[in-house]
Amino acid sequence: MKKVVCVLFILLLFGCSNDMEGKERITILKKETYVAYSDSQNVLAPRVCLENQNAEQSNEPFLVTFEVTGELKSIVEKDSTISIDSRNLLKGSKEDISSLPPDGKSFCTGVTLSLTKEVAKNELENMITQKYLKVSVTELDGEVISSYTIKKFVIGKPDGSIVEP
Repeated sequence: MKKVVCVLFILLLFGCSNDMEGKERITILKKETYVAYSDSQNVLAPRVCLENQNAEQSNEPFLVTFEVTGELKSIVEKDSTISIDSRNLLKGSKEDISSLPPDGKSFCTGVTLSLTKEVAKNELENMITQKYLKVSVTELDGEVISSYTIKKFVIGKPDGSIVEP
């Protein structure tokens, strides 16, 4: 009986412990993902950088969703959830989604969120570090591929680029 329990325990241990990051077909590059704030136009520009990890699924469409929660939701003008369809990432370009990584480099995308009122920079930074902005990459059926709460706050432009002091 002890052997059966041990075998079941080992199966559960190894069967339930999964290295999701190694299995994600699209990975969020956390070091390159941040929220840029442009005080001249009073907007937040969350930006996420992605890398395709699975060549066989490189041209399968997916959604990149930015979700605003908490105190930040009350000062953002747009909807609290904004999705970008991967089929629209290269719209107007001669490339298609299959030319995105792993064949090439990583790629970045984002949105611009207008703020409804003026907020001090340190207050905005506090809202971001309190994890009020989440980005998720999902299959079209809603299955989550990868998700990350954006915690890095920078001063930037409405296109998401960083302004160097």
